[in-house]
Amino acid sequence: MSEIRPTMCDGPVPGQKRRFGVLLVLCAGMFMAILDVNVMNIAIVSIQSEFRTTVAGMTWAVDAYNLTLTGLMLTAGALADRHGARRIWMLGLLLFTGASLGCGLSRSIAPLIVLRLVQGMGAALFIPASFALMPLIWPDNAARQRAIGMFGGIVSLAAAAGPVLGGFLVGFFSWRSVFLINIPIGLCGLLAAFRLLPAVPGGRGRGFDPAGQCFGIATLAGLSYLLIELPALGWTSGVCQLAAAVALAGAAGFMAAERRAASPLIPRGLFAHSAFNLANLTGMMINVCYFGGIYALSLFLQQQLRFSPLRTGMALLPLAVCLMAGNLISGRLMARWGVKKQMIIGLALSACGYLGMLFLRDQITLLLIAAMAVWAGGAAFVVPPMTATVLNSAPLSLAATASAVHTALRQLGSLLGVALAGLAFTLIASPLPALMLASALIHLLLALIVWQGLSII
Repeated sequence: MSEIRPTMCDGPVPGQKRRFGVLLVLCAGMFMAILDVNVMNIAIVSIQSEFRTTVAGMTWAVDAYNLTLTGLMLTAGALADRHGARRIWMLGLLLFTGASLGCGLSRSIAPLIVLRLVQGMGAALFIPASFALMPLIWPDNAARQRAIGMFGGIVSLAAAAGPVLGGFLVGFFSWRSVFLINIPIGLCGLLAAFRLLPAVPGGRGRGFDPAGQCFGIATLAGLSYLLIELPALGWTSGVCQLAAAVALAGAAGFMAAERRAASPLIPRGLFAHSAFNLANLTGMMINVCYFGGIYALSLFLQQQLRFSPLRTGMALLPLAVCLMAGNLISGRLMARWGVKKQMIIGLALSACGYLGMLFLRDQITLLLIAAMAVWAGGAAFVVPPMTATVLNSAPLSLAATASAVHTALRQLGSLLGVALAGLAFTLIASPLPALMLASALIHLLLALIVWQGLSII
């Protein structure tokens, strides 16, 4: 997604009051996108009970959103460049809001899954467009950085509010309210966007790579189907074998298409820098563990310990609060600790948090609250230095695209994490301890790799 210059805006740069209004509009979309990921972890058992579906069905309801959000992120950035960020942002929010209404009115698991796919499409459109609009509204770099910091704070607030708000809505109303709450927020956002967002004419921008996009989606869809349906169907199932073949063929086709495309989805040479590759690997694996762990913990609390949705949300609150607090202070710590040291400390802290979760039995103790705090806080410490590594190791002309690639790979981690957690719950007798131990080992291994691989930073 190439940066749009301030001169492309129809009209002068907005005043201070209008800038604040624009920031609120952009934050409203991001708030819903992040909130919908977190509240679903609270609603899954209630949906499963009403629709009488399997763990695989519920995993699809969560991961369908991640599938289209991940698969369409890069192309959505090119669409914003070509057709105007304001237009694409509003289209994305309209899709998201309409799909939320459909989700809230669904009468079976199949239409819910389809509408979750549409929700992910909408989020994939308006998230890159939000970042494309920021250089227009805040041409001054310092002001833009402050706006991005506030934007990040809103994202953290959505992550923190998700468990409690989800538990309240599901406990006092129903799981449908988790989706229906998006309707008034989305409509207000669209109305405000008409008045506040600057009209940005489309340009030629980056070319499209339809072959790469199709192969990428095929790879993700095949892999997701295989991981989610494998426990029920088994390796001998022709459908699972077909899904594996689709994933492998899609991956091979994607690599071939990227080599031949005039405007590849991922520009050539972007992965030539080892630090860039390491930061992306770290981001993806952190999301695999974090979102897989939250999904598994929510299932365990509601299915095994019989926690109510509200009690489950309160139990997950230490994770959300410490993730938000860690995001707010980690940027300042980076100046003191440095990129390499902060990444290693964050990864080691998260590993300790995952190990502490092994002591979960039949209630949430002070030890477990501390473990969740260290788990989430450590993960938050890794994000700023990881992002800085991505931006510093990519060419300046590809900074926006590098950020989009990093975001897409982290979303891929979320997709895989939820799918693998669902797989563990159907194949392993004690899935939660196994997942937590595996996550701790992965974080320790990543810390060792960072220690060796980022020696020059």
